[in-house]
Amino acid sequence: TYLHRIAEAQRDYEQRFRHTLENIDLAAVALNRQGRVTFCNNHFLDITGWERDDVIGKNWIKKFVVDEDQEQVSGIIRKMDTPQSFPSHLELQVKTRDGEPRLITWNNTLSYDSKGEVIGVTGIGEDITEMRRTESELLKLYQAVEQSPSSVVITNPQGDIEYVNPKFTEVSGYSAEEVIGRNPRLLKSGETSREEYSNLWDTIRNGGEWRGEFHNRRKNGELFWEAAAISAIRDNEGNITSILAVKEDITEKKRLEKEVEKQNRELALAETMAAMGRMASMIAHDLRNPLSSVKMTLQILDKKADPAVSADTNELCHISLEQIRYMEEILSDMLSYSRPDALKPEWIPIDKVIDLSIGMSQRRRHKKKITLHTQYHSGLPTIYADATKLRQVFSNLIANAFQATIDSDSPQVSIEAMIELGHEGTNVRIDICDNGCGINAEDQKRMFEPFFTTRAKGTGLGLAIVKRILDQHQANIYVSDNKPAGTCISVILPINPATQNPKTESQDHEQDPYR
Repeated sequence: TYLHRIAEAQRDYEQRFRHTLENIDLAAVALNRQGRVTFCNNHFLDITGWERDDVIGKNWIKKFVVDEDQEQVSGIIRKMDTPQSFPSHLELQVKTRDGEPRLITWNNTLSYDSKGEVIGVTGIGEDITEMRRTESELLKLYQAVEQSPSSVVITNPQGDIEYVNPKFTEVSGYSAEEVIGRNPRLLKSGETSREEYSNLWDTIRNGGEWRGEFHNRRKNGELFWEAAAISAIRDNEGNITSILAVKEDITEKKRLEKEVEKQNRELALAETMAAMGRMASMIAHDLRNPLSSVKMTLQILDKKADPAVSADTNELCHISLEQIRYMEEILSDMLSYSRPDALKPEWIPIDKVIDLSIGMSQRRRHKKKITLHTQYHSGLPTIYADATKLRQVFSNLIANAFQATIDSDSPQVSIEAMIELGHEGTNVRIDICDNGCGINAEDQKRMFEPFFTTRAKGTGLGLAIVKRILDQHQANIYVSDNKPAGTCISVILPINPATQNPKTESQDHEQDPYR
């Protein structure tokens, strides 16, 4: 009959369909209207560990659905009564024989009888347990990178940026949109050499991890230090697919290291000064008194000199007095540096201080007939400072300028005082320039260190005392070359040091890159 032929055709179709399901690399399960399993393929058995007899005829919900999903699946099976609302796609945890559920994503197809009534559903599913686990791990990794306290940058093999995390934006000032597709060289300050970059790339290409430090530049131009670990990410065939850089902002660490180093220097200097203080006391007690007696004796002999006495004897007397005065200067410098007095500041005109300092240094000037130029700009304010100590500073600097011109054909020294407006207030700037022999760059770095001198005579304490006094005044002193020949010393004095930031010995003429 007609219905019999239809039924035969339906059975033949189902057999071919089930044969196809047996040969696909996906799980296949068929349920009837009551939710019992009428078919499963071998792949489903393989991934769940069940035997066929454990599956066929069993209630799908009770046997294979985890407890927390059973109510949801029961509602889905009831929807076979309303095919238009039956879900075609579903992710479901399926119980396995060993008790570890597998997550399977199902594509569902309803089956109909000859009358068009729903008789069951066939689900074709893919085991996505490992994929979801990997996605979960990747999500955790992504969140860890996004929340990392270190900057993370990923580039392609050519070095073009593909990803940066929020910490990179915070540290560098560049947003992700501003740097994606660009090369990290936009951060370069120019302080890392070409050889270092070459070594970096050689290390990465050879499969190693490069570690080092960069002095980079933020978007606002500010310099900062980063410690970086850079390595290559490779595919299964060993080809470089990306380059990963994990960087830590160590600017503050560098600053603290510099501060500790400075404190250690200050501690060592304090210990040296304590030893110098003890030595100076010994010298003052054991040497100064007999030296004064010798000096007094020579002065008496000089005044009572008989004209009949040899001129050579008188000359020897004068030479001896000169040497004693030199020894007294050494003693004075040692005592002054090892036992610095407290400031006694008052409001003073700087031009008067400089004039008095010139007078104290005149003896050396007249010996060589040095031309001295002074220029005091109009409107120079009074400054709050210790006049006696500043006279010591300027007389020392001016005397050094005179001394530097000793071999010049036309020795000249210029002194200029002017107002200078700085970020922290109004200052007075005094430039003392000579056309002498000049100071090489290496000596310029060390010239304010105690006991450092390039002269045959001298303790090397003169400029160290100058630096100590200027530090007490929160002032700066800089050294530069005077063109075409000679040296310029610049002293920057705050009008009122109490309104300025404290001055430390570690500050120099250039902006501190570790700020």
